[in-house]
Amino acid sequence: MNKLLLNSLAGAAMVASSVASASMVITWDYTVSSDWTGANFSAGNGDQVQNASEISWGATGGDHNDSGAAAADSRSALVITDSPFTSTVDTNMGNAQSSTLTHYNNAISANYATLIDATLETSLTLTPNTPAGLALPTFTTDFVIAFEETTNTAPCGFDVDTVCDDIFTIELGDLIQSFEYDGFIYTVSIGSAGLGPMDAATCAVVDKDPGCVGFTTPEGQATPANFFFNITAQEIPEPASIAVLGMGLLMLGARRFRK
Repeated sequence: MNKLLLNSLAGAAMVASSVASASMVITWDYTVSSDWTGANFSAGNGDQVQNASEISWGATGGDHNDSGAAAADSRSALVITDSPFTSTVDTNMGNAQSSTLTHYNNAISANYATLIDATLETSLTLTPNTPAGLALPTFTTDFVIAFEETTNTAPCGFDVDTVCDDIFTIELGDLIQSFEYDGFIYTVSIGSAGLGPMDAATCAVVDKDPGCVGFTTPEGQATPANFFFNITAQEIPEPASIAVLGMGLLMLGARRFRK
């Protein structure tokens, strides 16, 4: 083997060593925060509340934990719990817990104002744990909620469990976000247990197209939707790896030419 070939192999080995030095983050520390940032109500009486964790409407001085049609001072509510939520998640290893959104569906007077729509803002901060690193910039996405407080008389006009279930739909924001970190592309995917496509009749009640995403909530019950996310990773093909391949081809060509 001539000197040119030896030098080429040495150079290729050095480049390959630098390519292999990137290390995937195995475990992340994370914090998820979910907040209500806005709400619109219909005209009517009663008391309406909107803060970071709760949107509620109904009787002044009532309580959304009052359940059933017999509760004279009932309120309905959308409540966020487990926010902020802090834990760890492994790359390529399933779902991580996030916040929970619960609808408290109580019978309230038709004279009370009811929720029309709301905006839910969710933020995710990731910090490499294994191997350790600095926190990444926070991801933020908005979810627009459309809500229908249905009348409690039949016919309802859509398939229901009670007379009549309330309808909750959500216009999903950017559920998939990717970022580059230390030689890998990581993809964060957000989902929710309890949410799914609904039939055309149900979507029509809230002026949405067939297949709108949401759920119906039975009267007198609390219905949760649990949000989660996962992280997957893919190594970035670096230009250096192409250089290694190129060196190998040049060496092979040089040897054939000299023969």
